[in-house]
Amino acid sequence: MPSYFLWIMLIGMLLMMWFVSRRQRAMQEEQQRRTEKGLVPGNWVRTIGGFYGTVVEVDGDVVTLATPLGDETLWSKRAIAAIEEPPFGSAGAHEESREDSEDDVEQADDARESEQDTAEPQS
Repeated sequence: MPSYFLWIMLIGMLLMMWFVSRRQRAMQEEQQRRTEKGLVPGNWVRTIGGFYGTVVEVDGDVVTLATPLGDETLWSKRAIAAIEEPPFGSAGAHEESREDSEDDVEQADDARESEQDTAEPQS
């Protein structure tokens, strides 16, 4: 096997590695740009440690995050992994669904009472 064939294979593999690393770097930069753009008050974020919170304030490299219970903590921008909703319902959504279910129970009780009132007594 001629030696130039090995050199061509080596150069080809190096070029492939360079293109793949360049593509990965571009994807990481795009993800970082989207995360920076999404750091606005009210958005849900996930940190690299798995903490979910809502953005309260961004001051330079420091981000203030609030828990669903209202506690605030300070985080570095580099610790924010992604802008995403938590896998659990937020406290506000949980309270709203509880109010909706209470309203449904009250409506069902009212319907039963009206049915009993209109039913004729049986002797």
